[in-house]
Amino acid sequence: MSTTPGGIGRARASSSSLRRNSLHVTIVTGERIVYDGAADALTAPALWGYITILPDHAPLLAILEPGELDIRLGNQEENLAVGGGFCEVLDNQVIVLADTAERAAEIDAERAEAARERAQMLAARYRDRPEVAAGHRQALMRSRARLRVARKAARRR
Repeated sequence: MSTTPGGIGRARASSSSLRRNSLHVTIVTGERIVYDGAADALTAPALWGYITILPDHAPLLAILEPGELDIRLGNQEENLAVGGGFCEVLDNQVIVLADTAERAAEIDAERAEAARERAQMLAARYRDRPEVAAGHRQALMRSRARLRVARKAARRR
């Protein structure tokens, strides 16, 4: 891991450690590294819609919204719920700086459903106050993403 002058560590895989025609994906939150490994593709919820990153993608910096982030490697797929953030693509390296990121196994579906109901009720209650409703709409998007990821994992079992 190399460190930039600001002291922020940044994982960089050497080209020899990457599988031929694959990406190296690092997903980081303020608390932990959620994923650090190879991928054939990554699909993420960007501000204007979902984007899919494949090997040899053009350099990119994208704002992420709350939603599902999918990592594919071979015939395996891992789904995460992210709460927004940023995605950088450069030289087959993908770095996601996420506000929050949870694997399906970490999601309590009952709590996520309760959060969705609460956010939906509050967004409706404050719809005439956009400065308040916006936060509740973001919470609603996060809880819906968490539920989708948890339900996908339940169907696979």
